[in-house]
Amino acid sequence: MKKIKFIDLFSGCGGLTEAFLNNKRFIPIKIIDNNKFCYQTTINRLKKLKFKNPEKLAYLEDISNLQTINTFKKSRSDIVIGGPPCQAYSVAGRIRDKHGMQKDYRNYLFESFLKVINYSQPSYFVMENVPGILSAKPGNIKVTVRIKKETDNIKYFIPNNLSDCVFDLSKYGVPQKRKRVIIFGVNKKLKNFKEISENFYKILRSFESNKVVTVQEAIGDLEKLFPLNKITKIKGRKLSHKLNSKKIDHTPRFHNKRDIRLFKLLAEDIEKKRFKYKTVMELQKLYTKIVGKNSNIHKYYVLKKDEPSNLIPSHLYKDGLRHIHYDSKQARSITVREAARLQSFPDDFEFIGPMTEQYKMIGNAVPPNFSKFLMKAILKLS
Repeated sequence: MKKIKFIDLFSGCGGLTEAFLNNKRFIPIKIIDNNKFCYQTTINRLKKLKFKNPEKLAYLEDISNLQTINTFKKSRSDIVIGGPPCQAYSVAGRIRDKHGMQKDYRNYLFESFLKVINYSQPSYFVMENVPGILSAKPGNIKVTVRIKKETDNIKYFIPNNLSDCVFDLSKYGVPQKRKRVIIFGVNKKLKNFKEISENFYKILRSFESNKVVTVQEAIGDLEKLFPLNKITKIKGRKLSHKLNSKKIDHTPRFHNKRDIRLFKLLAEDIEKKRFKYKTVMELQKLYTKIVGKNSNIHKYYVLKKDEPSNLIPSHLYKDGLRHIHYDSKQARSITVREAARLQSFPDDFEFIGPMTEQYKMIGNAVPPNFSKFLMKAILKLS
């Protein structure tokens, strides 16, 4: 059976790569990211999966650098996968940025992605991104128009209407309300390239399931971590909750007493079906009352145990106020391992770096469960 060589660009910690690395049909040629913690995490994962010479497969490089792009002139592959950084396309990011992310250089990183496609000449490529890419308009030209023009220039076919390429990842075994745009490109040198494109999307849609995985199903079996009677220190680190005895990355971040009381209040409100803080207005009022400041965005969200989680974002590294554990007795935000499970990472996947970087990596990742179905759809085309 023919082996399929692949390249992963903007690989992050390896969520998209994970399924491909676990299938012997696929051979990694290059896995590239410019973040050292993502790079170290990928090296560690390659070693765990018994790949030889992982340092010759994973690279700590900036894909926007012309010198790096030129190295792909000799790197022929069958498929290129990746997701150019999405922060510039994110609707939430545009709301927070005073320029609406118009001046963010990451708006144009898709160009680097497509330059590699042009050099590597794969049969297919998969570009993953947030739905906000459909409305992003830097320089008053829609990003999707730019992408379509560039793919035409390098003789690759993508669907004309990318709005039809939005996928709800909760229908693919991911315990999270997460939607993503999947742009599947086909080399026009292939016969029936339009038909191949249509088949890919039909196959990927055929894997959808209406049975969702809930938060409780995803994280409910993990060790319960209750607040301590008093704040303590271990090796200079302040602790507000019991330390996990089994998994090193299932350790709560520090919460002050005010936040612990607040988390307990909000979780109990749902547990006891009071629903006093159900509306955005009530949550904004509560924030003002607790913090003494006004906010246009409500800061708090308790995970609903009988539903998929809300979106796991990279912003999680700053605080966990929108990812409060549903168990009022634990009165805390979710741990790194809980975030990883809600992104469908296996428990043996280790994230290298400080806790803040681990949260960031997880939030930026493509959920491996969805990656598995992308991989299966590609195999059905081969």
